[in-house]
Amino acid sequence: MAEPVVAYSWQMNQWQDLQRLIESGRLPHALLLAGPDSIGKLRFAKALAGFLLCESPSKLAACGECRSCHFQIDASHPDYREICPEEGKRQIGIDQVRSLQNFSAQHAHRDNGKKIVVIHPAEAMNVFTANALLKTLEEPSAGTLLVLVSHSSSQLLPTIRSRCVQLRFGIPDAGLAESWLRDYVGDQSLANKLLMETGGRPLAARQTFENDGLALRDRYDAGLLAMYEGRKTALQIADELLDQEIVQLLDWWCARLMELSRYQLASQPLQSEIWHSFKALPSKLVMHTLQRGLELRASFARGVALNKRLILETLFLEWMALCQNRAAS
Repeated sequence: MAEPVVAYSWQMNQWQDLQRLIESGRLPHALLLAGPDSIGKLRFAKALAGFLLCESPSKLAACGECRSCHFQIDASHPDYREICPEEGKRQIGIDQVRSLQNFSAQHAHRDNGKKIVVIHPAEAMNVFTANALLKTLEEPSAGTLLVLVSHSSSQLLPTIRSRCVQLRFGIPDAGLAESWLRDYVGDQSLANKLLMETGGRPLAARQTFENDGLALRDRYDAGLLAMYEGRKTALQIADELLDQEIVQLLDWWCARLMELSRYQLASQPLQSEIWHSFKALPSKLVMHTLQRGLELRASFARGVALNKRLILETLFLEWMALCQNRAAS
């Protein structure tokens, strides 16, 4: 028996909501799975696709035994399409979306079967690509389901959002996420720390573990302290970090600023002792810096072309200016 893709344990409420729609014959032609990244929305979309394409599904998953399941597991199902940025690119191309019109116009290979399209991340479509998708959304083909996966649904065109039934995903229950991650990393305290470092997002925590991300964050913290103490300049630190993945860097930056803000406003503990050096900074300015970091991260994640060196230099120069102004006052 092949192993079908199943939803994560913390997604059972959303899965049951969809089951009710399916059983009542009210499944829409377009779904928008919206919520933070690295919590398993794409896994959920693939589990749903496998379930709908399966010839003998149970209530929780595809059977894993039928011909359709074997096609799906081998990534060769003729009634399934997955659209995401091509290798080396950050944005979904307009030709990728235009190809859906021919796909949706075809009959499913199984009698009364469905055709499934998963688009991720949906915010990687620019305005031209999104407008091309609107034609398919406005004139849906019977038996075709579009599933859009978005980490930042507010960035989608309102006309896209309005034509989808939205399913919201939040940060998973802490107990379920910790139990899942503990089984993977083999240590409860480490699982706890990883989840705290990644804002409770279990897939981000797993990736941090796999990439030795805790050591990387310590390195970033140490660089910031060296800059603060005058041992290195902002430009030197930016240059040293230029080889790092920018989204990963901005994850660290935003996570630390969020922790600092929570410390200032609610006395919650800081994960890094180094950041105690910044606890006296004005909370409004910390929040402003955090908001800017979140906007930059979202821009990079959806494929906007930005100058990485310039972004890092500007972030660190502005942070040093903020620290020096505070010291002077």
